[in-house]
Amino acid sequence: MPQNVIELIMADHRDVETIFEKLRNQPENRPALVAELAAKFVAHARAEEARVYPELAKADPGERGEVRHGTEEHHEAEELLATLMETDPDRSEFATVLEQMIKAVKHHVEEEETDILPAMAKAIPADKLVTMGKAFSQAKAVELAKPPRPKGRTKEELVEQARKKGVEGYSSMTKEELVAALG
Repeated sequence: MPQNVIELIMADHRDVETIFEKLRNQPENRPALVAELAAKFVAHARAEEARVYPELAKADPGERGEVRHGTEEHHEAEELLATLMETDPDRSEFATVLEQMIKAVKHHVEEEETDILPAMAKAIPADKLVTMGKAFSQAKAVELAKPPRPKGRTKEELVEQARKKGVEGYSSMTKEELVAALG
């Protein structure tokens, strides 16, 4: 039986939780695990943002705020992921960054599974959820096949986020200044 998009998203959540546990308990395998986490997390986030969130916003315009919030949480987790990738897995700082990332992703997953996914189940017919599952899976495959992206958000993405949040002087800031201003 084909899986619907909600089942696929939740399976991805459990997969990432397993990777986090391995990162905690298998320090000798951290470089490979970080690479696996980065590939899977980014592919999942991009596929959700491209194929899932817009469909929910269309089916239930009242969920647009949750969709926007979910996207912002993806970006925040990607910033932590970039830091994790740059941190030596043998140093004590690695565990600190890993725990920050786990906390951020756990928060996002809880909100998504409590708010966004139930809203999708309510607003979108079952056959459409299966169709969305296929589109989500295909979008993930396309992302996984791409060469690695630069770490973190692009300067253009940061400028746009700063503009939306009303950050003073955002247009003349460096990427690092934008990251700091956005907190």
